Amino acid sequence: MSHPSRPTFDPTLPRRTLTRLRDHPERLLPDSLGPSSRLTWRRGAALTAAGGASLAALALLVPGSAAPLIALLCLIVTAVLLGLISDRGSLADDWADLLMHGFWALPVSSAIVLTGNLLLGGALEPLAAAVPGSASTAALYLLVTVGGAGAVMRPGMLPRLASEHRHRYVLPQDFGRPYSHATRHEEPEAHLFARLQQATDRVQEGTRVLGGSFDAAHTLPLLREEEWRMSQELLRLRTLRREVVQRRREAVSPQVTRALQPQEEAVARAHTALSERIAVLADYGERVHAAVTAHREWEQCQAIADRAAEYADLALTTARDTMYTDEIDDSLLSVRAAHSVREELVREAVDAGSSLSAALHPGDRRPDTAPDTPPTGDARPAGVPRPRRAATPQPSAGAAED
Repeated sequence: MSHPSRPTFDPTLPRRTLTRLRDHPERLLPDSLGPSSRLTWRRGAALTAAGGASLAALALLVPGSAAPLIALLCLIVTAVLLGLISDRGSLADDWADLLMHGFWALPVSSAIVLTGNLLLGGALEPLAAAVPGSASTAALYLLVTVGGAGAVMRPGMLPRLASEHRHRYVLPQDFGRPYSHATRHEEPEAHLFARLQQATDRVQEGTRVLGGSFDAAHTLPLLREEEWRMSQELLRLRTLRREVVQRRREAVSPQVTRALQPQEEAVARAHTALSERIAVLADYGERVHAAVTAHREWEQCQAIADRAAEYADLALTTARDTMYTDEIDDSLLSVRAAHSVREELVREAVDAGSSLSAALHPGDRRPDTAPDTPPTGDARPAGVPRPRRAATPQPSAGAAED
């Protein structure tokens, strides 16, 4: 893996928001776009509500204002329809397409507004005699305003969530060129972060495949926290490193180059420190990946052994001479060997997870993560903890998940 492959999110995001953003990464905003000059969604909804309420009061209190306000509302609804059409993709690719769509959008909007005005006029007829303006037009504006503001602020609206939480996720594009070749020398932070992401993905895969024999309920959240924290540190390091590289290129004299040396050394030390921290997490991910590979190897050997009797029967019924089935019975030995390797690697992964949790949070060590004391007569050297006993392995990954 040479580049980050997926977005990384702040683990403190609300669960619903995190799920929505993770399921639609194409709607997220890369940091390269810079801060948006548009109004925030909440301010836009507030201004919409205030403007609609003001126009409703105008229609209610000013005689003769109903006709121009109805015409204005028809134009507003038409603009909303055209905006929805352009947002859906291929229906409107340019202004000429939007103009052509306007020939049917304006009559449809006018029909909707006029029909609503007539219906509300009949329902509010007693109130119409008590106010100088148009009660139906005022009510129509209030309904449209409340509905529009509610639609903008509805829970789970992807554009709003992506805009409001854009500083709480990191995209692959933020680390340079995700879809073109970039060497480790050009984008070292991207390669480091890709390695960290791979470790998190491997532990998540181990939780799914190994089932109850591998419990990462404590280490997986820690890995996600470290992934988010290091994404911020690596992005900051990338910004400073690129600044130093640019200044070195623009240096006009050796004196400028010498002045840059302290900054270059600071960048190099930071890169080394982050590399060492990520190497610890990546090593844990490799241990879990080895356990997952051994588990799948055991499953495949078990599947082969389950079919051994059928193949032996086929050989006996088709051979004329006596058939020795020792070779087929060897598959059972392969299953036992694969199971032993699987058990040992899972134990190593569990022990590595306990050590990792203690290393990342030394002040938050849980009692059940303390190493077991070897019993009397244990042949292990002094000071070496006995691996924790894993739970009874399940026959398959699907059964473990159930």
